[in-house]
Order: sequence, then structure tokens, then C-alpha cells
Amino acid sequence: MNIKYMPDYGLQTWAYHLSMSYPFDLDYLSPDDRRYNIYVATLIPKLNIDEDSVQFFENYIRFDVIVGTGEHTSREALDISIFSDDMPEFDHRKFEFEYEQPRKAMVFTGWEKGPLELNLLHIYREDSKYYLDTEIVYIGQAFGETGERLPAEELMSDPMLQKVEADLLREYPEKDLALLLLEFKSQLLEEIDSEDEDLVQLQEITENPPLELNNQILDATQTALINYFKPEYNKKLNNDFPSIEDSGLHYRSVTVQVHPDIMGLKLFSKEKTYLSNERIVSPLLHSKI
Repeated sequence: MNIKYMPDYGLQTWAYHLSMSYPFDLDYLSPDDRRYNIYVATLIPKLNIDEDSVQFFENYIRFDVIVGTGEHTSREALDISIFSDDMPEFDHRKFEFEYEQPRKAMVFTGWEKGPLELNLLHIYREDSKYYLDTEIVYIGQAFGETGERLPAEELMSDPMLQKVEADLLREYPEKDLALLLLEFKSQLLEEIDSEDEDLVQLQEITENPPLELNNQILDATQTALINYFKPEYNKKLNNDFPSIEDSGLHYRSVTVQVHPDIMGLKLFSKEKTYLSNERIVSPLLHSKI
């Protein structure tokens, strides 16, 4: 449907699926997984397993997680029962394990079905009673040079992300880099009066839901997020923030929601803290002509 101007409609996008991982651990996703269309580079406190605290019980593993470094260090005891719940035939007490990426994961070997990994970041997000401090430093799109969606593990070949990672490792050695992978969906929000022309237009649009997620909509979503958070490295690398109008969309407003509560995250940047389920609104894109 070719409509150059749609000033009586607002565009709403929301994060339908979220995942978070260290860059070196993206291979836990399926090689064919191309759902993610926007990625967010974040800084999180260093998480480590206290080796001396590990205890094995019949139905769970208990250990302390060391959160942060230096004077900002805290610790939390976690009881992890995923093995008995998901794999009743696996007895974690009977197998050897080793730490991968120093104390970022416990990998159990010797099981006939292959190695099993207990990933600390995933476990902490699911089982900690605290939200994980997650500072947004860069927002990009997960697309290749020809516009195809990238499998998650190929994101690290993105030159911009490589630049961000190198700078962060140098400037923030006390933190870890983690990637928040977001899949967005979209819909129209009607903002119409009683004119017959508008009602006909609305009927045409709503006959074929949902709204197709295209590059312009993703550009608008990314732009709204960047203008809201003003991430440190979008500013450093681009020297300017794009406007919603640059995306080529002509809606009255763009509204974006992320829902970090689902993952136990506290999202913020140096400029802004995101409140639970807050609506990020970029209003009045064009006046009606």
C-alpha cells in the first residue's frame, strides 16, 4: 500500500523477543537464527562464580556470584535446579566440570549426550532477585551490507561493533560487554477524526495486519531509541543523532517499548534511565497536507 503521508496514524513498535549474551558466547543461538533486527551494546558488572562456594546437592547446585569489581563488589548466593527440571536423567554430581571464560560458565563433560554448559549470565538474569545494571553504549542494526539479516554470531564482524568493543575493553576494564539482541514487531495506532477519507484509509490498512516490519520502520525504531538514550558511542562515532524524519516515515508519532523487566534488566545510559515498560515517544513527524 503506497501512502506517502499518513499523519493521522502513529507507529508503534515493541520488542517481541529479547536475548542477551557475551559476544564470545553468541554461538549458543542457532546458526540460522535471524530474528534479531536491532542489537544494543551494553556495559554490565563483571559476573564471576566464587569457586570456593560451589556445592552440589541432589536436585540443585549452589554457588555465590561475585558481582562487580573493587569497592563496588557484591555477592549473591544462587540455587540452580535446572538440571533436575529439564533433564531428569542427568545427575550433575557424577560428572566433572571446568570453568569456561574464567568463571563465566560451568561446563560438564562426560555425558553421553554431549557437554552441558551452565551459563552464568543467563542463570543470573533468571534467578537473581536483583535487576542487572545494564548501561546502553551503542545501538545498531543486525543487517549485512546487502540488507540481509545476520545470524547473531556474525554480528561481531560488524566493523562498527568491533570498534565499540575495542574502545570499551580499553576504557572500561572493570565492566563486561554484553549484547542485547532485540526482535521488534509493529502496528499502527489510529489517530483519526470522523472524515470519511480517513475511515476508508484505516479500513484498508487494518485489513492486512500486522504491519510489515520493513527497513524504514526499523530505521525509525532505532532512531527513536538513539534519540531517547543518546548512547555514548552513537554520539562518538556519528557525531550527530538522526531525526525520525530521516527515516522516510510520515506518521504522526513513533512509539517504542522494550520491556526489560522480562529479562531482569535495569536499562540506562549516561543520559537517561528507562522506567519499567516506559513508552518512548517521538511525536509530530509531519503536519497534514
